[in-house]
Amino acid sequence: MRRFASEGRDRRGRLSGPGWTWMFVLGAAALPMACSDDDAAGGGSYVGSATQTSQSPATTTDGETTTTTTDEPTSPTTVTTEEPTTTLVTTDEPPPALAVDCGALPKGAQGAEYQHQPTASGGVPKYTWAASGLPDGLAINPASGEISGVPTSSGEFTVEITVTDLEDNVATASCPALTVGDQLKVDYDALAADGPCVAAGGDKTILDYITGGDGSPITCSTPSGSGDGKVPTGLGVDDQSCAIVGTIGESRYGNWAWIVAAEQSGVKVYAPYCAKQTQQAPKAYAISGDHSGQMDNALEPMVVDFEPDQPLRFDGDADPRFEVKKGTCGDSCFFGFLYRVTMSPFGTGECKADKDGCSGLCPLVADANEPDGDKAIQCSLLPLMGTPKTGFSHEMWAKGDVPPEEFKTRPFVVQWSIDYCLSNAAPDCQGKDAILANGDNSSFEFPVIFRPQ
Repeated sequence: MRRFASEGRDRRGRLSGPGWTWMFVLGAAALPMACSDDDAAGGGSYVGSATQTSQSPATTTDGETTTTTTDEPTSPTTVTTEEPTTTLVTTDEPPPALAVDCGALPKGAQGAEYQHQPTASGGVPKYTWAASGLPDGLAINPASGEISGVPTSSGEFTVEITVTDLEDNVATASCPALTVGDQLKVDYDALAADGPCVAAGGDKTILDYITGGDGSPITCSTPSGSGDGKVPTGLGVDDQSCAIVGTIGESRYGNWAWIVAAEQSGVKVYAPYCAKQTQQAPKAYAISGDHSGQMDNALEPMVVDFEPDQPLRFDGDADPRFEVKKGTCGDSCFFGFLYRVTMSPFGTGECKADKDGCSGLCPLVADANEPDGDKAIQCSLLPLMGTPKTGFSHEMWAKGDVPPEEFKTRPFVVQWSIDYCLSNAAPDCQGKDAILANGDNSSFEFPVIFRPQ
């Protein structure tokens, strides 16, 4: 953890915790400003019974046996043992003819787990099974006859099943066509046409954008790993309908985005969901922003396409751009901010060793003198010229290594959580505690949704 300096000049520091990056920055109008990231054993029992009589026990001495009895008569005990008998029934009738039944072959899908059990009768068990015409990836168990596997291609397949019994009798059946559909997918183009995400309050879910699959039931979940964003308090996703349920309980201003996984026959597909909270704290600063080539859309998630085989880079050259205004800050205006970023494929690779770190809010500009070819510079106070100052503007950038395989074909989310501070007194916005105490509850949530090209 880096600590910020305590001298009365522009400074910045960074705190880090699991899944988050903390960054605070201080700037002033009259000073140069720099901004960067800172158990069971087995057991048994024995139950016996004993009956006491007046008969004395027999005694034996040197080969001589003496038995003492009472005058009471005793009844002799006879123990007999019967050998088990076996009755053999013979018949001159032959066994029923050997037959095999394919059953109704369920539809499969490319890449999906498949399982089906045909049946056989008659003949002399046991049976040996074989099949021809199965699609690549499927096979029949010669002992049980179960067909299973994962088809690697789609289409219509003519399957024949053969059963041989213990006396080499053979039965064959031609099955109805086995249909293997296309792999389960999400139509991201159709989703993009309706918006950047499946939004709370809307009438659609991930199911509306799924194509392919085998037609079996689909269930939904909200994973919580790297790149899965952040589900806002009060909301969830129904595992059967895949719809957003609940009421948002967040007090922070902005938008949240998270990933929903839909699963069918072992195949998972993913889509971004989102929800917004449009109310700010009473004294919070005005926050506006432009991104994705549009104006005043700070409450909409940003969508960025990335090359799956290239190092990750999010730097839109002032896209996005945000303005944070207090009204009047003063002729000498000091600003500070904290930001936290959810875990994702960003924040990996060479950027961890760079002095600017792997993410930031102040502009990132080209610099041939830097090892990675760029550097972070100071944010700008507003207005750019003249006084009094009313606030400041910032951008947003992040870097990462080539994404791992799991992210090369699925979207992921980076959720930015920012707290702001503006004051004409420098100590008010110096460090995490001061920013949170003196920023008039000015907060902002902004998600960036990354999609593979």
